[in-house]
Amino acid sequence: LSGDIQNIADIQTEGAFDPNARFDREESNQDDIDSWIQEAGTQDDTKKKRKTMTASLKTLAPDQKTFFDDNGYLFLPGLYNEAEMEEMRTQFHDLIANTEGRSKSLRYSLMDPDPEFGIDPYNPKNVRGIMDQTLANDYWFNNFTDPRVVNVLIDLFGPNIDFHNGKVRNNPPGFVNTQSWHQDWPYERHTTPDLAAAIVYLDDTDVDQGATSVIPGSHKRGKWKTGKDSHTVAEGEVDESQTVTVQTHPGDVLFIHVQVVHTAGHNYTRQSRHKLINEYKTHETIDLWGNKCAFAGLPLARNGKIVLPQI
Repeated sequence: LSGDIQNIADIQTEGAFDPNARFDREESNQDDIDSWIQEAGTQDDTKKKRKTMTASLKTLAPDQKTFFDDNGYLFLPGLYNEAEMEEMRTQFHDLIANTEGRSKSLRYSLMDPDPEFGIDPYNPKNVRGIMDQTLANDYWFNNFTDPRVVNVLIDLFGPNIDFHNGKVRNNPPGFVNTQSWHQDWPYERHTTPDLAAAIVYLDDTDVDQGATSVIPGSHKRGKWKTGKDSHTVAEGEVDESQTVTVQTHPGDVLFIHVQVVHTAGHNYTRQSRHKLINEYKTHETIDLWGNKCAFAGLPLARNGKIVLPQI
């Protein structure tokens, strides 16, 4: 992928992108802006609301909150430490290697092995994805209810947070992404776009190693034009010179707004790359999608306080 391929943590430390590398609110479609700030009413009201929220942050620094508001994503390196990742990788290996005898509510998808790249012994069945991994055992329940993650969502969206859905997305050896650039919004419509995914990386990722790429500020345009009979962004809409590729290490977490344009990378290595994706929403936004995933709408925070204990 072309564009700015660099350490995302360095970008966030610097605090700003090149103004030409993101969408200014004034240049976006006004109808989409009106939808995006319908709670606030005006840009001035939105700024006042942002100032109020940053004054009472639980976990994030004000510049991190501002970064997410401006760019639609936030990268938190090392949210999980080395010991936690050792346990997570052990649990994850059991999840993808021992698929028999599990609840039918866990929906597995497999990828045919690529003859050139083979199979990674860590992912012996070449599992590509799982829906509702949250049902697998108590460990995975505690994973999506982790107060560290929920507190970040409180800082990003406000005091009342619900769960939305959980899934696994792996990039086995030789994986080629065919989904292209997209927003999650067309798949998960609500009355307001107050949703975000927390992507936990279990492996190093880089260009052609399963990395995620984003278009900073693309959430400000609202719903992007899509291709015919498709939820992917229409051809020619994305300027790939604006791309930022998020290079990660085990334990890093990327929070991404439901309307940010993004894509997954290919994996031209012999090592399978693995990601957990748990999605969250505000309690106030109403599901128009018909979400039947496990624990959909489960209350996680009310009035800025965690309401669900860990097992």
